[in-house]
Amino acid sequence: MPSTRSRGRSARPRTPSRRLLLGAGLFAAGTPLLGGCFGLGDTEGLVLEQPGGETPEEFAGRQRVVIWSAYTAHNAEVIQANIDAFHKAQSEIYVEVQIFDSYEGVESKLSASLQARQVPDIVVFSDVVWNRFYLAEVLEPLKGYFDDSFGTDTYHERFLAEGTVKDDIWWLPFGRSTPLFYYNREIFDAVGLPDRAPETYTEYAEWGREVTGYEYHGNKVAMRAYIGGDDWYFSGSIWAFGGAYSDGLDMTLTTDESIAALEYDRTFIHDDGSGYLAADATGDFSSGACATALQSTGSLSGIKEAATFDFGCGYLPQEVGPGVPTGGGGLSIMKYASAQRKQAAWEVIKFLSTGQASIDWTLGSGYVPSTKDAMESDEIAARSAEDPRYQVGIDQLEIAQGPDVARRYVPETLVEAKNAIQSVYSAGEDAEKVLTRMEKELEPAIDRVREKYEQRVGE
Repeated sequence: MPSTRSRGRSARPRTPSRRLLLGAGLFAAGTPLLGGCFGLGDTEGLVLEQPGGETPEEFAGRQRVVIWSAYTAHNAEVIQANIDAFHKAQSEIYVEVQIFDSYEGVESKLSASLQARQVPDIVVFSDVVWNRFYLAEVLEPLKGYFDDSFGTDTYHERFLAEGTVKDDIWWLPFGRSTPLFYYNREIFDAVGLPDRAPETYTEYAEWGREVTGYEYHGNKVAMRAYIGGDDWYFSGSIWAFGGAYSDGLDMTLTTDESIAALEYDRTFIHDDGSGYLAADATGDFSSGACATALQSTGSLSGIKEAATFDFGCGYLPQEVGPGVPTGGGGLSIMKYASAQRKQAAWEVIKFLSTGQASIDWTLGSGYVPSTKDAMESDEIAARSAEDPRYQVGIDQLEIAQGPDVARRYVPETLVEAKNAIQSVYSAGEDAEKVLTRMEKELEPAIDRVREKYEQRVGE
């Protein structure tokens, strides 16, 4: 079996213009993010202070805007380059990017910060985190900020819709992605498989049995490395089999279709021997330890750099239908910043979402373009022409969709889903038993948010 040891991670960058803030406290998934839980009391006209920091002397007198970001390493450098360009383009606003280790780090620190009566101006939220702060009524509605110079048509329609609730916009697309199907062309060719992604999961399993055990550079390989710590990929395959996590807040994990999706993975790993639970699926694929991986569009540039073999990219397999989840991060403005801070924050978002900054972010980060300027740019077109693998993720957006309601509004869903898939991937537990247990465990959490959800989201 291929090695599952983790590969090293790049150190987070530190520059004088950015303070590195580590996410404090426990992962906030267990925190009931409902109105009043932050101890804010009467919120009429409430304005909270900014987190601490220093404005460099060269920017003295400017309005300070604080961004809490989950982007580290290279992506942090790309953002900072755009912020540096923003500083040169105007003389009224200074932006400080404070960096956390992850989306979860941002989430837990923001929960603690609100209780401490401090709030940043812009927050980078993941697609399954911002909704909880929306329920807690701490996000600024953004629709009224748009004007003729910066309209809602700036953004990809599908992505913009994901941040829209009750005809207002609360979360703007920024670093968005979908999973792609990556395959080792050398291994596929050697065992006689077509030079393409499998059309269905059934075909994928058939191909897996042909690949498994093949020796590549002296080592036996498996077809797929699975990830147990992220249910994003399973949330897509469950759709492909006709199931879902939930219908609204009503759980649908124990339908025949949902069970079939997880049973497929159990069979793939434990009966066919075609897959295994990996610590670093991207690293294993890049080293040739497995023949395929279902990984983010954002992994493409890194795999290109690390892999020593030719590889292809394709759409995710379908079964009874498509199952392509969108993911990644977006930007929200916090409600309890001052009016002056919020307007300045809007100017920052406008700059990052238009013109060269939007193009440079897309090219530098590897995320799919989420703005019209990036989507229609000559630079993005040239990259796709030079390497058509980059175009796959853009084209696949046509069949992609955002998370099920339970993943977005019930934080415990992610924790329980990871427990469930790991029970199957690692121990080979029965899929129906595992999903029945998951539904049961989630009942109290769903009951806790239902009233607030129906008030803030329901028709």
